[in-house]
Amino acid sequence: CRAYESEARMTEVRRPMIAITTRSSIRVKPLLLCLIAWNIENGEFMAHAYGAISISYVKQRSKTMCTTEVPLWHNEWTMYYRFFTTSIKAWEAMLIAIGGAKDSIYLEMYILEDDTAGFDFLSELARKAEKGVRVCIVLDRIGSFGLANAAIERLRTSGAEVLFYSYWWKRTHRKILIVDEQRIFLGGVNISGKFAPWRDLQIELRSTRIARSMISSFALVYKDAGGKDPLVRSRAKKLALLSRARFWFIDHGIGTKRSALRTYYTEHIAAAKECISLVTPYFIPHRWLIAHLHDALLRGVSVEIIIPKETDHWVVDRINRHFLSELNKLGAKCYITPMMNHAKAVLIDRKEGLVGSNNLDALSFDWNIEAGIFFNDERMTADLAQIIDEWKTEGKTFESSALSRWYDPFIVIFLGMFRSVL
Repeated sequence: CRAYESEARMTEVRRPMIAITTRSSIRVKPLLLCLIAWNIENGEFMAHAYGAISISYVKQRSKTMCTTEVPLWHNEWTMYYRFFTTSIKAWEAMLIAIGGAKDSIYLEMYILEDDTAGFDFLSELARKAEKGVRVCIVLDRIGSFGLANAAIERLRTSGAEVLFYSYWWKRTHRKILIVDEQRIFLGGVNISGKFAPWRDLQIELRSTRIARSMISSFALVYKDAGGKDPLVRSRAKKLALLSRARFWFIDHGIGTKRSALRTYYTEHIAAAKECISLVTPYFIPHRWLIAHLHDALLRGVSVEIIIPKETDHWVVDRINRHFLSELNKLGAKCYITPMMNHAKAVLIDRKEGLVGSNNLDALSFDWNIEAGIFFNDERMTADLAQIIDEWKTEGKTFESSALSRWYDPFIVIFLGMFRSVL
């Protein structure tokens, strides 16, 4: 079996096809690939950019068909994906990707520390740099303050470029890994031992087209952080809209792009017809976000908000509950998960989703550099819906009466002082 591009590629019409050789040659387009996918290795389903069912590998078992393994076609319009719902699962996949890198590794991380037992990112990055792979690392100066100088020097000595992003209140809160300009990891997963027990949400994508947009975005931050590699700096360009695709890379906080997230939330909440699901560890919403959610509730749209029972900041826990109480009184369904859940996700009408790095607070909307992937692929949204449903099942329904600590009124007064800027 062999995969090939049709002659239409010469006219910029990208229509990959798969040729299956039996007793007579036939050609089957990817949209019909599901009809020949009779065996799925490891049971991993992944999504095709046009919405068809794609898979990691298809093995031929029938004597009437070919007997060799079929590599699925992969070009700039094809995207495979996987979701990871814990830090450890994401780390495992990220390390495998780094270990297999042949040309380049671009890592932008809010928190990177050298204490992830069993997941030695720094040694693996150094090893790849020593072998000649281009390794460029951009870390947030405050978030990665705990990374030891010796570890930084070890990376630099190996040939990796390590930069720190530091612009007063402006932080890079993103968690991005791009391997060989094709394999992408994006979401809420930081790299530090304290996050090992956490629930989180990370997505792995394999798409050269989206990778190009993400590399351009990474290069802009890299350039601002003082990066010197001329090849990477040359990629620092404004992002073009991903036309004809079912996936969009949301770039927020770079340069003058300070309203991308607000635009996304405003437009999609306003367009919701049935349900809105929000997952966040830190729920300190702006007034405009509360107003849009209230308007959705008045239209009869179901609004669900999922937060963890306890975060890594007890003060934030009380603030979370205060705002959750406000939305609960307006009619939103609120859930508290027993484990720390650091995931950041949006699901609109179970048809459109967003996975990224942003929290629902002023820092993400107004100050931080953030990134996310918006998608309306049917299989991806179904998988995200299943993940959210599982988190709701394990959580408890929140009631506004739960706001009962003696110091809660003081927190409310404190929040009221800054209400004008929230």
